[in-house]
Amino acid sequence: IVTQVERITKIMNQLLSFARKRPAIRQGVNLEAVMIDVLDVLQERLGKQHIQVIKTVSPHLPKVWADPDHMNQVLLNLILNACQAMSDGGTLSLTLHPTDDTVELTVQDTGSGISQEQLSKIFDPFFSTKSVGEGTGLGLTVVHGILQEHQGAIHVTSVPGQGATFIVSLPIHAV
Repeated sequence: IVTQVERITKIMNQLLSFARKRPAIRQGVNLEAVMIDVLDVLQERLGKQHIQVIKTVSPHLPKVWADPDHMNQVLLNLILNACQAMSDGGTLSLTLHPTDDTVELTVQDTGSGISQEQLSKIFDPFFSTKSVGEGTGLGLTVVHGILQEHQGAIHVTSVPGQGATFIVSLPIHAV
């Protein structure tokens, strides 16, 4: 009963996030700090699933112009999806580096991957590659919406059986 209540609560929170987004309160955000916070929260799960984390962060990484809570939600959703794709363990690679006017965050896993047919639908509301009862199909929709609101972008590449790579671009905070 407790497990089902927690599952229902999670689904309701995702529906609420999707339906009435809280306005972004933007500021200069250190994405490396957000990444560290999310990894701290997920440390036990990563260990239990035998997932090795490789972090690569460019030195002197500029801050992004974003809402820190929204960035936390983006990273949490992407990393949890990667964990679910690597149920038998694997490697999660997280990379942060600046481009001309953005910071790119790459989340790459060695999981099951996503078929070409599914790739075109993964940002659609209620579409899920997971089994019934495993996902709501709202996580990536919320991520996509947050990134659009922040004038950012997300791209994904994947080969079934070889994992997936999500690349997030966010505007640099002009000081």
